[in-house]
This record gives sequence, C-alpha cells and structure tokens, in this order.
Amino acid sequence: MIMAGIIDGKKIATERENALKEKIAKTHRPPRLDTIFVGQDEGSKVYLGVKNRGCKRVGIETVTHKYEVGVRERDLREHIKSLNKDDDIDGILLQLPLPDNLDSKVLMAQIDPVKDIEGMHPINLGGLIAGDERRVPCTPKGILTMLDHEEVELKGAEVCIVSHSMIVGKPMAILLLNRDATVTVVHEYTRDLSAHTLVADVIITAAGVPGLITPDKVSPGAVVIDVGMNRLESGELVGDVDYEGVRKKASKITPVPGGVGPTTVLSLLENTYDAYVERKP
Repeated sequence: MIMAGIIDGKKIATERENALKEKIAKTHRPPRLDTIFVGQDEGSKVYLGVKNRGCKRVGIETVTHKYEVGVRERDLREHIKSLNKDDDIDGILLQLPLPDNLDSKVLMAQIDPVKDIEGMHPINLGGLIAGDERRVPCTPKGILTMLDHEEVELKGAEVCIVSHSMIVGKPMAILLLNRDATVTVVHEYTRDLSAHTLVADVIITAAGVPGLITPDKVSPGAVVIDVGMNRLESGELVGDVDYEGVRKKASKITPVPGGVGPTTVLSLLENTYDAYVERKP
C-alpha cells in the first residue's frame, strides 16, 4: 500500500520567509503593503489577520483601510488612485470578496499593475500568457513553490485542475502550460470528473466541495494538491480531498490546514518585496 508523503506547506513557507526576512533587513526602508477592507466578512477577517502576522514576521509594514458595506464604488476608486500615487506604498491588496454593490473587476483594474501584489490586474494576468511572471497570483504561485520544493516534474506531466476560477484555476493552467505540462481544467459542468482525474499525474483541486476527490478518482502515485478550505457543521476545517483515503493511493499530498495556505501568504509577502524592488530608484 502506498502512503503518500505529506507536503508540509508550513515548513516550506517558514524556510522561505526566513530568507525573505534577511533580504528585507538589508533594504533602506521596510516595504509597505496597504489593504482595502470592505464590510465584515468573517473569512476575510481571518485572512487579514494571517496576512498582517506574516508581514510582521518578515519586516513588511502593513496598513489596513476599513470601509463599511455601503461605501460608494467611486470613493474606493479615488482612494486606490491616491494609494497608487503614494511613493511610500509598494503593494495594494483589495480584500475579496466585496459586497454585491461593488464590482471587483473594475476596482482591481484601478490598481497600479506594479503595486498589484495579488497579480490580478488585467495587465498582469495578460502577462502570464506571454510568459511574464513578474507578478503571479498568490495561490498558484504558492502551489508552484510547493511543487518545486518537492521536485515534481511538470514538463510533459498530465495535470488536472479542478477549478476554472480567476483566483486559482485559470492562472494555474497558464503557469503550468508555461512549464510544458499537459493541462486539463474541469469544473462544476464537467460531465465525468473521474475520466480526467484518473489520468492525471498531478491533481490540483480548488472546488470548495468537501470530499469531492475520493480514492476512486485518483491514480496510484499521483501528486494531490488540495486548495479547498471548507468548514463542516462540526466546526472541522477540511479540503476537497478525502485525505485519509486518498493518502493511501497518492505519492504526495497536501494537508488542510497546513498545506497551500502558508505558501499563499508567503507568495503575498514575496510579491510585496518584489514590487518594492521594482519600484525603488
């Protein structure tokens, strides 16, 4: 019986954060990240705290601008423009999700592409297609960090991505194509999920459906990356993967929590530092 090796995202992130901290200690001023936070979304509050603690660990200055749900979109646009012009600010984070009265695509496009540390500006997303990876979306970048650390060969590999979102699925597919992988993207309208996952050397799932990836959907020896973060009624936090079952078939697997989450935050910190380096005189 195969028992998958656990990809320890927390350990990987800690090692990289220590290296980043040393770089930042040598800068003439701390890089600065400003976050625009609208509303009271509980998940966003948790992520904000995790992000702020990460910044503190490596020496990045962070400022949060909080707004109530009823804020006007034009007021946020004006605020983003003022942050773009501030030379002391290196990165801007628009915390998602936003309330329904606000258009995240319109607001994201207002951010200076150099200061777009989430890599979600249309210019940065378009750059990925041309192979320009200066500003890569945080979760896909964190996944690549893990795959590189584990020395997973992507060239020629069959990779199945269970997500076609703008945050994970689509940019992840482009990044893998840039590395000569053979990529299949499946989603909620895919007719036969197993037909695609069973031929995959690597499965990356970000569907937000607990227990979606069961052992019968995984080929022996596959690498399984679980981006899902699902809270059960019991309060337990689980991913998209039947962890104990799939672990008996996969060669490598990420846990939830402690897998992709820490490397996503790491990517945010690295992108902020990269923006600082790109902007400095």
